[in-house]
Amino acid sequence: MAYEYMLNKTCCLLFALFSSYSFATDIVFIHSYHTDYPWVKEYRGGFMDTIADHSILEYEMDTKRQPTIDFDKIAKQALAFIDMKKPKLVVLADDNALKLLGPTLVEQEVPLVFLGINANPRHYIRLNKNVSGTLERPLLKRSILMLHDLFPEMKKLKVLMDSNPTSYAILETSFDDKFHQKISGVEVEISLEKTFNDWKINTESLKDNHYDALIIANYAALTDDQKQNVSLDEVSEWTSKNTPVPLFAFWGYSIGKGKAIGGLIISGVQQGVDAAKKVNQYFMTGKLPAITTPVRGSLMFSEYELKRWDIEAKSKILNNSLILE
Repeated sequence: MAYEYMLNKTCCLLFALFSSYSFATDIVFIHSYHTDYPWVKEYRGGFMDTIADHSILEYEMDTKRQPTIDFDKIAKQALAFIDMKKPKLVVLADDNALKLLGPTLVEQEVPLVFLGINANPRHYIRLNKNVSGTLERPLLKRSILMLHDLFPEMKKLKVLMDSNPTSYAILETSFDDKFHQKISGVEVEISLEKTFNDWKINTESLKDNHYDALIIANYAALTDDQKQNVSLDEVSEWTSKNTPVPLFAFWGYSIGKGKAIGGLIISGVQQGVDAAKKVNQYFMTGKLPAITTPVRGSLMFSEYELKRWDIEAKSKILNNSLILE
């Protein structure tokens, strides 16, 4: 009886270990935001179209719509999910996920690939052989050169963002941590607003303050009088309708009929593609490649908004652009 008991116990233990190994997840994909967010749809599409045949579990932290006071709780829940699934590699999308989860994963020596990171990743984690990823950098200087081609007389430009942590990261890494600077003879001012009401006031006063154009960046964290998040479409459509100067953007979801005229945009798809290639390389070789920054931007314009603002499509810039309705 004792022998039979020990044999059964050993078999059960082996079965449990085998089952755990057999059904282990290859990848846990953590999203800082929610999957309906346009940026998430872009990079997720690029990632899923490029990733090899691996098992993937996804987790939404939803930090665009949750108060910062809840971030520690959200981080603990996400880490518990990772610990339960025991993946071979974790993908972290955007700054909040890397900031909140990255230090623990690095300490646990979990292989990690990030994407969409606006800050210097060293601000969040120690970089080592278990870490790789793709950085996200709005192309401010090249955007100004593009606008110069459309508006040779442009002298003053406003860049408008919300005041969430990602916007401060963009300010630091892409705008040299300067709210005011001069680039190619253009005075550039960056404003970070917390509420939609302040955003409106800033927008409506642009002409009176002698600005020639407006670029909008992050604005998903703007809140209304009840401290509820205002939808992306509401912000972009109101801004397009009420801005007294031509409106441009850094992200494709901000461009189109009733939105921004166009811009030199960052590709979320490319962020996802690059991250997936790094993951594929890890599973093929056991090693992670170097961190990279895609330097190519894509020119995108709305035909409707070009006509509304009476901008003629004779520029070489427009001839090499993706033109939407």
